[in-house]
Amino acid sequence: MSEPYPPREPEALDSVAVFRPPPPPRPSPYLRLILWALFIALAFTGLGYRLYRLQILEGPGYQALGERNRLRVIPLEAPRGLLLDRQGRPLVQNDPAFRVLVIPGDLPEDPARREAIFHQLSQWLGIPVESGGASAQGQGGPGIRDRIEAAAREAPFRPLVLKEPVDREVAFRLMEESSRLPGVRVELTMQRRYPTGPLTAHVVGFVGRIPAEQAARYQAQGYDPAVDRVGLSGLEYALESWLRGTKGARYVEEDALGRPVRVLAEIPPQAGARITLTLDLDLQAAARAALQAKLEELNRIAGREITRRGVVLAMRPSTGEILAMVSLPDYDNNLFVSPDLPQAYSRLVEDPFAPLLNHAIASQFAPGSSFKPIVAAAALQEGVITPRTRLFDPGEIVIPNRYFPNDPGLAQHFFCWLRSGHGWQDVVDALANSCNVFFYKVAGGYDVPGEPVFEGLGIERLVRYMHAFGLGHPTGIELPGEAAGQVPDPEWKRKTFGETWSTGDTYNLGIGQGYLLVTPLQLLNAVSAIANGGTLYRPTLVHEIAGPDGTLMKAFQPEVIGRLPIAPEHLAVVREGMVAAVERGTAVRAQIPGIRIAGKTGTAEFCDDLALRMGLCAGRRLPSHAWFVAFAPAEAPEIAILVFIWNGGEGSQNAAPVAREVLEAYFRR
Repeated sequence: MSEPYPPREPEALDSVAVFRPPPPPRPSPYLRLILWALFIALAFTGLGYRLYRLQILEGPGYQALGERNRLRVIPLEAPRGLLLDRQGRPLVQNDPAFRVLVIPGDLPEDPARREAIFHQLSQWLGIPVESGGASAQGQGGPGIRDRIEAAAREAPFRPLVLKEPVDREVAFRLMEESSRLPGVRVELTMQRRYPTGPLTAHVVGFVGRIPAEQAARYQAQGYDPAVDRVGLSGLEYALESWLRGTKGARYVEEDALGRPVRVLAEIPPQAGARITLTLDLDLQAAARAALQAKLEELNRIAGREITRRGVVLAMRPSTGEILAMVSLPDYDNNLFVSPDLPQAYSRLVEDPFAPLLNHAIASQFAPGSSFKPIVAAAALQEGVITPRTRLFDPGEIVIPNRYFPNDPGLAQHFFCWLRSGHGWQDVVDALANSCNVFFYKVAGGYDVPGEPVFEGLGIERLVRYMHAFGLGHPTGIELPGEAAGQVPDPEWKRKTFGETWSTGDTYNLGIGQGYLLVTPLQLLNAVSAIANGGTLYRPTLVHEIAGPDGTLMKAFQPEVIGRLPIAPEHLAVVREGMVAAVERGTAVRAQIPGIRIAGKTGTAEFCDDLALRMGLCAGRRLPSHAWFVAFAPAEAPEIAILVFIWNGGEGSQNAAPVAREVLEAYFRR
């Protein structure tokens, strides 16, 4: 084994030169100053830019937020305008009420505090916290939480009406607890009331919340869809622009808890207009009572409910002013400002007699013989007949089939209501007796082998005169939902049924049957033109519009919408026939001693969906509507009246007596 290397002796450090690198150069003091200056400049530039954003770009937003925390603009609801009858009696009124609103953006951010507020509101207002749940009062419906969260997503600082109206005691209690309920407010508002209720519901209508599908349109007109109420039916809807008024505003300074400290400024609201209607409440009440009594009598005689639908209209024929408009069944429009609306509305919608529908303007029916004065006037004007023309009524006429004239089985039979026939009739007699055969021939002519040929009006001329009398078009009354009626012609039948027009169609049209449909208001307006000498007025319910202080803003002026193309002497003959109907014909039940009345009865067979459901069409004879139109005094008409009873049977037996009661009430005054 070899020896290790011997250790080396350490060298003497002092005898060896050690290399040391030179020290780094020291930076110039000027460079340091420049760098520090750049750093400070950049810092101040950043701070300046941030201040610029906060003060200039974002300043207005922060200022608005600050002002919102300190100031609140409270809209002041304008009192809705009033509707009065022609004697100045109120049909609507504004009652003070309370409503509870929630501003979602002002609610506490702490979930526990928000939940506590939700449960407190649920307990006091009777609204469930959860949708579909039940409140302390057992009421279900949309939940508080879902409603508020939905409103917060759309507009967090827009007030959400949680409940309206609210009981007075509950409202005061919420006011007392306002400091512990941030975001919850109680407001005094005006609640619409209808003192005449069902008596004028179809005319006046009702107000309600803005429908969601129409929110954008109303918002563009200055409404707040979350809070405001608008007219939804009747004159409340039609006259909305006059009734709404102009909102005011109150500028309030608040403390950190949202409590008002002082009022800084206030702009008072301007109330809506005072609108006087042409309606006479006394006559309206008399008409409703007479019609209701007749409907109950018909049901009592039948031993079951066979009808609840009817109309009474009264009009001034010289101006078009509506004095009474009754549609049964009716409803109480106060339900639409009641918490019980959902249940009540369901019952109204499900009622087969459609109480929400104003049958005077929105329903269409065959007019039956009440249409005959129009046919008579047209025939006289066209020279088809003269006052001395006499046609024979054997009780039935038979029209051979045009393709198989020798086959009696294919011939059409057209009957008079009096099967024994009326014999020889002139136009006055035919109107008085409501002779069907006379008007078959006048409307469609008569060309049967072996008998004298008679040239009738024909469908083209008949259609032209129906339009001249205003049929087939809305009258233009202020109410929404008016139907146009239906004036059939060959082109209409071809498009609708794919069939050609026949003489039988013209015959049926001549007595107000077949495909002809009118609204009660259309028919009354046409008869009013006969009464006044040939002027067709636009029916109206508005007499005058005044400001809340009584200043007249708009006065009623009769509006002419047409002139009958019929000579005065021909209209005089028609009026004579209608007088004869009351004095010695089918309308003797309408007589009033001392008053000369001109009238025309109508009985129109029908079979609509409701009649089928009720089993009314199951016999050999179809059910019939009862009609009666009249005006009085005949020599200088002051009033024109129409009575319609759905499934009312004979117009002479049931409609004419109702008209007599209404006319007696009018002339008694």
